[in-house]
Amino acid sequence: MTARLGFAREATILVFLAVAGAIVSNALAPRERQLAWFGRPPISDAPSAISPRRGRSPAPSTAVPAPAASTAIAPSPVPRAPAPPAAASPSTTPTAAPDFSPHPGRPWAEITSEQAKTLFDRGAVFFDARRSSVFREGHIRGARSISVWEADADEKVKAFLDEGRDPNAPIVVYCSGGDCEDSHELAQKLWGVTFDNVYVYRDGFPDWEKRRWPVARGDLP
Repeated sequence: MTARLGFAREATILVFLAVAGAIVSNALAPRERQLAWFGRPPISDAPSAISPRRGRSPAPSTAVPAPAASTAIAPSPVPRAPAPPAAASPSTTPTAAPDFSPHPGRPWAEITSEQAKTLFDRGAVFFDARRSSVFREGHIRGARSISVWEADADEKVKAFLDEGRDPNAPIVVYCSGGDCEDSHELAQKLWGVTFDNVYVYRDGFPDWEKRRWPVARGDLP
């Protein structure tokens, strides 16, 4: 009986020493090799989903940073100079305004038959640009002859200027109508000496005569 009690005591001492040794060995072992005790959660190497583990820096971001906005200022476009206005062609000059106002920026304005008759009734001066021989055969009554084909054309224009006429008063110039440009030539001369309200009756004397408006024949006035 005494022998059994001695054996049990020795076994208990050996077990106690084994447990104590295990405790000391586990405490001295590295953290990752230590055994978990009851109530202690196991140690995991998995990173926390909330915050990085102590002692480990977060993994560097792999996102490519957006390039910095350029601070260079693009040069402002140089404004182009406006194109110069196209010169008005005499053949495309618009017709006269209803009030027959002066047009100093252009040598003449073309008018219709009715407009020519209106100016005639108002007492405007009419010039016949055809040859003087043709003028004698028939012309608008009261018209004056200044043929652009004859040598004294410029002298007659100057003489008219010397009369002291109002440079803004309407003047009507005509010739044979159609393709005849003599009236435009004379209008240019009148405009050149500061008459700013010259009109070209494009259809000319044939149209006037056809309408049976006042006509005269014979000597020059």
